[in-house]
Amino acid sequence: MADLLSPRLSALEAEVVAALLRLDPRDRVLDLACGHGRHARPLAGRVGRLVGVERSGEYVRRAAAECPTATSTGRLPLYVRADLRALPLATGAFDALFSWYASLFMFDDAANEAALAEAARVVRRGGRLLVHHGNPLALAGAPHAEDRRNLPDGGSVEEVSDWDAAAGVDRCRRRLTRPGGRTLEGTAELRYYSPSEWERLAHRVGLRLGAITSTAPAPHGALDHEAPDLIALLEKP
Repeated sequence: MADLLSPRLSALEAEVVAALLRLDPRDRVLDLACGHGRHARPLAGRVGRLVGVERSGEYVRRAAAECPTATSTGRLPLYVRADLRALPLATGAFDALFSWYASLFMFDDAANEAALAEAARVVRRGGRLLVHHGNPLALAGAPHAEDRRNLPDGGSVEEVSDWDAAAGVDRCRRRLTRPGGRTLEGTAELRYYSPSEWERLAHRVGLRLGAITSTAPAPHGALDHEAPDLIALLEKP
């Protein structure tokens, strides 16, 4: 996945995160399921403390290795390897938290709720949360998709996805072909919650749903039903 995500795209997405969470230079911010740190790096220098949590040891090592030795502010992200459903972090330790690209909801509904409950626990009262995933309203109109992209190094990526509306699950199959012909294949099931499901889910874990939007919101901040992504903005009362 990291091969498809450019530093420019990561920086643009980090700007969206910063704007929607109204990040302050003093904020303590948690990047849940941070991957190889592609959002943590551009955000670390503009907040008080940025911590990234990731359950993949390989990604944590890569994130740490790609950290610069210094920034203009001297602020570097801290990376922690942990299970999202049992965070080794103090209750109320963060002012803001975000999870990008469906990374928080890789489990069944009970475990997804446990992951969101842990996210709620580690944010202080009055803190803000942002959770991003695919838009089920858009997928309902186009449940099957196929895509093939050529990579700059001569390789290619093929992806097929099918939206199961009854389960709220997008089932994806991806094949990466390297320039020498070697292939890597994988599958994933990503749970995308509808706006009405988000209302109930937020309530069950003690959060207030402030808004549902996207990176290209409709007028008045509403969710564009045709936008590819959905962003839930939450607060901890």
